[in-house]
Amino acid sequence: MKKSVLKVQMFGAYSIEYEGKPISFERNTATKTNQLMQILLQAGEKGVARAKLLSDLFGDEEMSNPANSLRATVFRLRRLLAAAGLPEDEYVTIKGGSYYWTSKIPYELDAHQFEDLLKKAEKENDLEKKKSYEEACELYRGEFLPQLGAEEWAVVLNVYYKNLFSNAIRTLCQVLKDEKDYKKLYHCAEKAAVIYPLEDWQIWQMDSLIAMDRQDEAMVLYETTTELLYKELGLTPSDQMKERFRQLEVYQHDKADHVNEIQEGLNQREKDDGAFFCSYLSFMEGYRYVRRVIERSGQSAYLLLCTMTDGKGVPLEKGERLGKVAEELEQAIRNSLRRGDMFTRYSDNQFLMLLLGIRQEDCAIVVERINGYFEKASRKNYLKYSTAPISEIREADDCAHFHNMDSMWGE
Repeated sequence: MKKSVLKVQMFGAYSIEYEGKPISFERNTATKTNQLMQILLQAGEKGVARAKLLSDLFGDEEMSNPANSLRATVFRLRRLLAAAGLPEDEYVTIKGGSYYWTSKIPYELDAHQFEDLLKKAEKENDLEKKKSYEEACELYRGEFLPQLGAEEWAVVLNVYYKNLFSNAIRTLCQVLKDEKDYKKLYHCAEKAAVIYPLEDWQIWQMDSLIAMDRQDEAMVLYETTTELLYKELGLTPSDQMKERFRQLEVYQHDKADHVNEIQEGLNQREKDDGAFFCSYLSFMEGYRYVRRVIERSGQSAYLLLCTMTDGKGVPLEKGERLGKVAEELEQAIRNSLRRGDMFTRYSDNQFLMLLLGIRQEDCAIVVERINGYFEKASRKNYLKYSTAPISEIREADDCAHFHNMDSMWGE
């Protein structure tokens, strides 16, 4: 009869399963009791020295007797495991000043399996090596114990496993590219990009899409990635990303025989409803073009900045409330501006609008229109606006010319 196994996942989330059923003994998986179990399971047969265990669990916490706290945590862990439906057992033993996870129940930990597969790959031929890398990368569902981002012991292990994963999947991507298995390459790189979206894994995706003659998808991926980079880090694309963009430009130019074909391609992505929303990078190019146009035409144009606040003037931080306000505000702006106007998400809590053929007093009308689109009248109290005429802005001094529109705050 096959012996029951305790299956433990630490990549992406923490979960325990026994005999096909999930095991949960505390709602909060970051408690000292859970951390004790996590530390001992990860350490395996090596065990953990008492001094290190005290440091990992209690750190610099002020307590009269940390050794007693450790004993109490061990006792609580044993009791909770039994109450959760696992067989009664010691589970934790102390030998030679170190603590060990010892149980009659064998366990499988995804982090151990991940390491074992990578070690195995080092000794295998190319075909078997590729298979081991694929299995290892499949096991890596996300960062190691992400809920413990404030715990030093977990952070150290997270960095360790992340480096292993990055090296493994980069090696696997290169193998797949050499074999011209572009479909698998795309999905492999996509997995890495989902977990670490700011680390240029999209380059491998773009390479595979270009090789599969799916350039339009590659262009969309480039645009969404560059927008993400700017919003999250304030960065422009890497030189490698820009090189892929140039490849896509060549493709777009080579395949057109007539200007009508180009026009058709340009029109495909245009949305018919409301104002034109674009990435900040595209917004910058549009802004610079408009500046040149109005220098000659004398047309008036304004920038309108809208900041989402807590209702007391303090910009909203990331959270559920910011998400709800931002979603509603984006739709309000889209419906309030004309089709010839453009806008972008400037930062987490700000939208920036480019209004053409408009006077300063008309900006107040635009603001009233935006506020009027909110389902809840109180929502407008979260918004703060400022404007600047484009004709008076100097490139090195843009922000200095913005002035607050205090009268436009929701009453």
